[in-house]
Amino acid sequence: MTTEKKKPNFKGALEVFAKSIVQPMMYLSVAGILLIVGIILTNKTICAMIPVLGSGPFQLVGAVVYQSLMFIINNLSIIFCVGIAGAMAKKNKGHASLIALMSFFLFLEANNIVLSATGSLAEAGGMLGLVGTGQTTVMGIQVLDTGVFGGIILGCITGAIFNKFSNKQFPIALSMFSGVRFPFLIMILISWVM
Repeated sequence: MTTEKKKPNFKGALEVFAKSIVQPMMYLSVAGILLIVGIILTNKTICAMIPVLGSGPFQLVGAVVYQSLMFIINNLSIIFCVGIAGAMAKKNKGHASLIALMSFFLFLEANNIVLSATGSLAEAGGMLGLVGTGQTTVMGIQVLDTGVFGGIILGCITGAIFNKFSNKQFPIALSMFSGVRFPFLIMILISWVM
């Protein structure tokens, strides 16, 4: 009796992707509900109807809640990148997530370097900033605007590379690249090219 290695199929890959993308989204519902609380506490119309909400402590709490949660919303691409890579990893999920985080940073910086070197960095214009330029600022770095999609793609690639190569062993002379470090080496190259 022969045992055949099961070939990955499109349906199976789609199922893994669906399960992986749900994990980061589970936290967003909590963030969304609390974001509404921050909006209510800082809304001028509501504060006019309920004067106590206009007082300093309520305004401070509202500002902290709103602005800190907006930071999460504004950085969804990195959250999806890290979350999807960790969810897709069959083992050592923490290593996969860390590799995804570092790969995302490499992607951002490489993107900015290429834009700078080619003279393609857009100038932020007045009140609109970078709107309509095809560029945005992510974690303080001006890059092409890939939106959440860029983080999803990088997370999927990291998860797939990690699963395929995290068990790779090299001879003693190259052993520093063995195991979970090898997928990071591959992701460095991929992040530079993306």
